[in-house]
Amino acid sequence: MKNAFLLLFLLFLSSCASGFKTKRLVYSTQKLAIYELDRDELTNNKLIDGKIKHPYKIPPKKIIDILGNIRFIKTTRINKYNDYIFHIEELNNSADDISQTLENFDEKKIIVLVSIYDHLQSVISNFKRTSFLMWIDSEGLNVVFGDIQDDVSKDKGLNFYDWTQIDPISLEFKPDENQIISDNDIFTYKKVKGYFHRKWLIFPLKDLDKYKLKERVDSNKKSD
Repeated sequence: MKNAFLLLFLLFLSSCASGFKTKRLVYSTQKLAIYELDRDELTNNKLIDGKIKHPYKIPPKKIIDILGNIRFIKTTRINKYNDYIFHIEELNNSADDISQTLENFDEKKIIVLVSIYDHLQSVISNFKRTSFLMWIDSEGLNVVFGDIQDDVSKDKGLNFYDWTQIDPISLEFKPDENQIISDNDIFTYKKVKGYFHRKWLIFPLKDLDKYKLKERVDSNKKSD
């Protein structure tokens, strides 16, 4: 009788799982977790225009060229801080896996990625966590950011379960201290209900050769 009750309880919990919580881990390393999420389970999925075009091949080098130039501004009460979202070594470690995922997923799946990296690699430094959605449709490569270089303590960064616990990534507007710096040469913001969603980027894919990793300057710059 107890076993039957337990089974019914587990089935109830399973039926309650919906939306972002239904994402399934498909691949992981010490610093990268890749999940699949059914398009229909993504909140406000009707904001995605047209059919998803997976599988799709983008060479790892082009993944680095595309993602490596994205910069953001973090605004606090004290100052503004701007930096590249991804460090080069972070991208070098993940580009192959992201490229293979785009080739492996079908047209019903959205990719959910969580990456952590400690570029200082000191005894007292924390990890930085970035989470984002990714898929390809008729407009190009879509990247929607959630966390951007959020601090994760050293202890949590060494525990896979802890650092992969992220909030749902929204396709709607959401108040945020982070804003991605506009760069019309490499991407456009997605328009949502008539306004630019500045954490939803679209990279056209008709000419991959136009994406080149730029020389990095003024990284980790703070201003008053």
